[in-house]
Amino acid sequence: MSRRIARPYAAALFGVLEKEGTAVLRQAESQLASVSEVLRADPAFLRAFEVPSVAPASKRALIAAVAKAAELRPETARLLVVMTEHVRLQFLPEVVEVLRALVDRREGLQRGLVEVPAALDASQVATLNAAMTQMLGRRVELAAEVRPSLLAGFVVRVGSRIWDGSIETQLRRFAASRDIS
Repeated sequence: MSRRIARPYAAALFGVLEKEGTAVLRQAESQLASVSEVLRADPAFLRAFEVPSVAPASKRALIAAVAKAAELRPETARLLVVMTEHVRLQFLPEVVEVLRALVDRREGLQRGLVEVPAALDASQVATLNAAMTQMLGRRVELAAEVRPSLLAGFVVRVGSRIWDGSIETQLRRFAASRDIS
């Protein structure tokens, strides 16, 4: 449900900034992510925007102070004001996620995740990115996550697709192919 609430806010900001280019969209995404992180780190601060006992003018002043301190774009600051007025700031992480997906789609970028048993260096991640880009025909950026339960191999998730090259899966497939019973 939270993505359903977040989508109109992200789409509105995307629509306003789209004509200014990808760099501006990424800047707005980054700014919203920073504010989201501040709110996540200090739940009491977020609650100040949710309780009715804090006057709307005080909430707007708080957002204005945050916008000034973070040097937010005017469009980004206005989005935060609107979200504050509708008591929706708790959905800011989802707004960032949806906005990121919209900008990614505009750039032809698809994000994914590679799970590995040990940390990868930058060149290994770049090689995997290049291989997935070639395979899918669109630019892919993978985030690497260490999953110690994998003995060897890796698992790649891009969108709804999964490539499971883990040793566990390979052994399971081998055993299934030899099962004659």
